[in-house]
Amino acid sequence: LLLLPTGAGKSLVYQLSSLLLPGITIVIDPIISLMEDQIDNLSLVGIDRCIAISSLMEDQEEKTRATQLFGQGEYLFAYISPERLQIEEFREQLRSLTVGIPISLIVIDEAHCVSEWGHDFRPEYRRIRPLIDTIGRSPIIALTATATPKVQHDIQKNLGILQADVY
Repeated sequence: LLLLPTGAGKSLVYQLSSLLLPGITIVIDPIISLMEDQIDNLSLVGIDRCIAISSLMEDQEEKTRATQLFGQGEYLFAYISPERLQIEEFREQLRSLTVGIPISLIVIDEAHCVSEWGHDFRPEYRRIRPLIDTIGRSPIIALTATATPKVQHDIQKNLGILQADVY
């Protein structure tokens, strides 16, 4: 768990880590505009192998193709909502498509959404950890700028995170 103020480099922490690790990274973001901002910012520095698999992709074939390309290593980062992870078919695609390419990191952005004490509680965030475990064992990093000690405790408990780093 990484707790840093807004603008202090939370995204940079997971992005650099992901680029140094073999495999692909899944970023769970609560809002499509955050996904698009992250993709735009990576593109500005020359990293364009990123995709947001979201409800904006209305065509099911487009979603399936994007997931296949992600599983084949075409994309380094896939941004999804916590609700997308709830879809069994999506998790099955991840399991089958990432056999040859590991998921090197799972990032939970805006992790304060895990806690009922957080200001943006999303019940789907509470179900993330068991669903991640159905895909396979990958390192998890949770990031937020807003977390009281109670919220930090909830994040660690619900995501199975052992250490919190607050800066």
